[in-house]
Amino acid sequence: MDSTLQAHNVSGAVVSVVHDGAVALESGYGETSFDGRAVTPDETPVHTGSVSKAATYTAAMRLIDDDAIDPDVDVNQYLESVSVPETFDESITLTHLATHTAGFEPRMRNDTVADPDARQPLAESVGTYQPSRLRPPGEVMGYTNYAPALTGQVITDVAGMRFADYVNDAIFDPLGMDRTTFDVIPNHVDDETREGIRRDLQFHSNVPPASGMWSTGSDMAQFLLAHLEGGATDTGRMLSEDATTAMHEQWFTPHEELERMAFGLFVRTRDDIRLLYHGGGGMGYHSQFLLIPELDLGLFVSFQGATPGPAVSEFEDEFLDRYVPTTDAELTPDGRPHRADDLEGSYRAFMTHELTTYEKTLFSGTSPGVDIWIDDDGTLVVDGSSQSRWVELEPLVFRRVDGQATLVFHETDGEITDFTSDSAVWTYTRTSWYDDLYTQVGLGLGSALVVLSGVLGWPLAAAVRRVRGEGASPTGSRGSHRARLTAGGAGALLVGFVIALFALEVVLSVLGWGSLVNAPPPGLSLSFTVPILAAIATIVAAWYAVQAWRESYWGVAGRIHYTAVVLALAVLLWVFRYWNLMGLPV
Repeated sequence: MDSTLQAHNVSGAVVSVVHDGAVALESGYGETSFDGRAVTPDETPVHTGSVSKAATYTAAMRLIDDDAIDPDVDVNQYLESVSVPETFDESITLTHLATHTAGFEPRMRNDTVADPDARQPLAESVGTYQPSRLRPPGEVMGYTNYAPALTGQVITDVAGMRFADYVNDAIFDPLGMDRTTFDVIPNHVDDETREGIRRDLQFHSNVPPASGMWSTGSDMAQFLLAHLEGGATDTGRMLSEDATTAMHEQWFTPHEELERMAFGLFVRTRDDIRLLYHGGGGMGYHSQFLLIPELDLGLFVSFQGATPGPAVSEFEDEFLDRYVPTTDAELTPDGRPHRADDLEGSYRAFMTHELTTYEKTLFSGTSPGVDIWIDDDGTLVVDGSSQSRWVELEPLVFRRVDGQATLVFHETDGEITDFTSDSAVWTYTRTSWYDDLYTQVGLGLGSALVVLSGVLGWPLAAAVRRVRGEGASPTGSRGSHRARLTAGGAGALLVGFVIALFALEVVLSVLGWGSLVNAPPPGLSLSFTVPILAAIATIVAAWYAVQAWRESYWGVAGRIHYTAVVLALAVLLWVFRYWNLMGLPV
């Protein structure tokens, strides 16, 4: 473990292992990042991140167990403080929320706060910046924080008490998890640790059911045991045995060859042994919760430090290699895959591709998509942030050459539309040439440079002519003045808008007030009317471009340049619209 801490530049870790109904290991390593104390399994507070979702859906299953909720009924029947828009004929149910198939777009706005004292009540948090519904429920998988946050509100409204209080009464107290909480900072820590958490944790969850749980290694061992031992430990019961079994069953799969979602837990197989798991991380921490019911084995591991994610992945891989070894068969392709030409192309996670808000710029930048092609030997190559190779097992079903992951393509009306795998949390949909990130950057930068040649070039040329005593314009035409003023004004609005957004982001970051993504300032949506004003000016400029040729404004070169600027404005506006950077205030 010491070598792992050093290799990944992490300061501390906690590991809990349970097996055959007992705690096999509880241990802390290194020191915490927020107070410099030695990590201990029973005292050190651990931020679990999205592992919180496992507790949230366990609490939801408790209400199902108590016949207080039907998982297949419209959640609007249970919600009192907020409602889900009826965008499609199909209603969203708790099953959809627990399997990430509700069809919501991802939302980062309001998910975190820089100041822990600024956390909103849950109803206010889920009711602010409510995400759009992109797809009918039950069709495709799309991981979001909003689904578990909304689940937390369902729990609140049905139980008639704060979400944190219900989970504490129904789950944590019976299991003796006295140091596990959904409070913004755990209550059991002393002032020094509390101040260290406030100082070092840059973002605090504003959607606790999705990412706000604090725990300890010892408490998480009890949570593992309860899930593996039919819903109970020696200290108490959180679920009936039947409900625990039901929670671990498959609740959604996009294809019969894939094990994908239990109730709130991801599922994958390793030599036909089912693994149920959930990870979670943020800046400075990463955790993993893993159940292997067939072996009565469970693991919780959490690292703190600069790059904890790779450390957790490496530790989990070594753990599985030791206790769930695989017998990977040598896979070789038998010629080209069926419909090979139809499979090739570019794909992107459907939620980032179809996003309706300005957050598309962030999600698409951090999830730029993948390219797929067929190699000469017949293997399918998936090339994204890393490259993987796959061999076809049956039409449209592939197995990874160097692992056990499965990938499945889907077709609609005979067309290959998307793919998913048991190692991805999103469905990837086929994209067009203009969706390519490099194409978008090229169009944006290229058109911006042409626009700037007018915004900066025209007044500079006029200034030079004045210095030379030639007058501001070679023709002196009132129409030519207005034409350039209109096009230049449109360009200045667009360029100024982008500069202002970047400047605002820098200011928010420097002041520690969050960012445009997670904590947009009031009135931000009003600024998106600026590109609309630029669009109106561009329409007028296009009319002037026609007039310039009819009435011979400037010379031929000047008219060509003006026309190019107007066309570049149109392209730049299209880029703005693509990234949802223009619209009326909401």
